Amino acid sequence: MNSSKASEYMYHAEDSAMSGYLYKKTRDDRWQKRWFETNGVYLTYYKSRKMEKLLAALSLPQVGEIKLVPPEEDPERQGGLFTLELNTRIYTLRAKSDQEAQLWVMTLNKLRVDGLNQGSGSISSADKPSITAMEMGVRSGESTDAPVTDW
Repeated sequence: MNSSKASEYMYHAEDSAMSGYLYKKTRDDRWQKRWFETNGVYLTYYKSRKMEKLLAALSLPQVGEIKLVPPEEDPERQGGLFTLELNTRIYTLRAKSDQEAQLWVMTLNKLRVDGLNQGSGSISSADKPSITAMEMGVRSGESTDAPVTDW
């Protein structure tokens, strides 16, 4: 497995698995540092690398466009910015570098297409783009009683 301590992310090419810290922009324009990882066709995130509590899980086949934000469109000019489109909302994430963001975007798009090609969960407009922690098969000790929805 290729890993980089400086950027705190890991990528496993054989199964397009990736994990690492990203900053997630909140609805009130604050940035939250969260531990993200791919889990099959799901993108999951936790408060920290300890992964004690699953905060959210997003089914990638239900996501729209996943793309890099060009440097000239980055209001903070820090680089590493990318977005995920889900229904009518655009989620903004920031990696530590443009190269890391590009790897995330390529990996997430590959997993999204793989999921669509495998027909994982036929998607209808009534489907909610979320799952419960129980359905994720989360690690023992994690809470499984509440739906994971507030992305």
